[in-house]
Amino acid sequence: MILNNKIKLFFLCLLLVSCQTGNKSVDQNNDSQLTREIKPGLTLSNSTLEQSNPEGEILWRLKTEKTTYSPDQKIAILEKMTANLFDNDKLILQISADKGELKNGGKQIYLEENIIVVDPRNEAELRGEEVIWLPEENIMTMTGEESIKVSHAKLVVLAQQGKYNTKSQVLELEKDIIATTSEPSLQLKTQHLYWQIEENKVIGNERLDIVRYEDKIVTDRLKTDQIQIDLETNIAIVNGNIEYQSFQPLLQAAATKITWFYIEREMESNQAITLVQPKQGTTITANQGKFNLTNNQVNLEGGIYGKTTENQAQLYANSLNWNLNNQQINAYGNVYYQQLAPDLKVTGKSAKGNLKNKNITVEGNSNNRVTSTIYAN
Repeated sequence: MILNNKIKLFFLCLLLVSCQTGNKSVDQNNDSQLTREIKPGLTLSNSTLEQSNPEGEILWRLKTEKTTYSPDQKIAILEKMTANLFDNDKLILQISADKGELKNGGKQIYLEENIIVVDPRNEAELRGEEVIWLPEENIMTMTGEESIKVSHAKLVVLAQQGKYNTKSQVLELEKDIIATTSEPSLQLKTQHLYWQIEENKVIGNERLDIVRYEDKIVTDRLKTDQIQIDLETNIAIVNGNIEYQSFQPLLQAAATKITWFYIEREMESNQAITLVQPKQGTTITANQGKFNLTNNQVNLEGGIYGKTTENQAQLYANSLNWNLNNQQINAYGNVYYQQLAPDLKVTGKSAKGNLKNKNITVEGNSNNRVTSTIYAN
């Protein structure tokens, strides 16, 4: 243990009194797992411990109701402790716990029971049951019997394990993760997650299941392989094998990349996208698209192909606007429409109508006449 001169002097003054009460104090707390690991030596009450770097800057300061040292003073058992962690003489972490243990000259600090860690720089609060704290490495690893809990104004996370880098303010979470944003709330479930707390960003790189709620009602569900959520702008960049479902209106989407403005319920993709309305039996694909599910509007560009399963109607175009309320479509550029019963093929410059009901009007102009082919039954 590296102590400053003032603390060393304080310890020497208390040595005689402490040694007389040391055995009794340890016996009263022999239910502690940490206490059972060492034989009692020097015992201090209401003590303060510090550790400094070679430049004399304080790395951390501990205050305990009771500190019990092993005879060789290489291990110290702490009871009812609070701690401050500093970086360049600036407070970066506040800690409290019921039990603790110092090892390896203060390079390793173990904490147990009712642990609360607060980072005043970003106002995040971490709670757990066990912590391994490596001050010189700027790493704090936390676990819990049921789960750890990390609370912030932007996000609340439950997980089995967490590793916090006190220098970069990045929290790595693992196992059975449930992360929930504020209203309108997103609930995210996964097995691995990074939270860049200072930047207000969440990054997931394993399969994720995300549900959007509004007034406690599920409005959207999204499954994907990768996501980056900006908690400041409320925008999510989604990549991988994306499966999206809207419950109002009913719509399904599949893509490999989507930008999701989840407050406004808007999405856009500059890559191939497939949209399905199962109830209407309508499927439309495009090279890229935007849709606003608050206004029930879909705008698609490039390589448009739409079809209905019920009447086998098909539509090709360069671009398309789709109203999800009334199923009205407006298609533009190199339009090709085909249907069965009656059999019909039509080409033109634009089309409008209802694909499901086969009520489509195809238009041309003087330079681009409508061409129709009607097949006899």
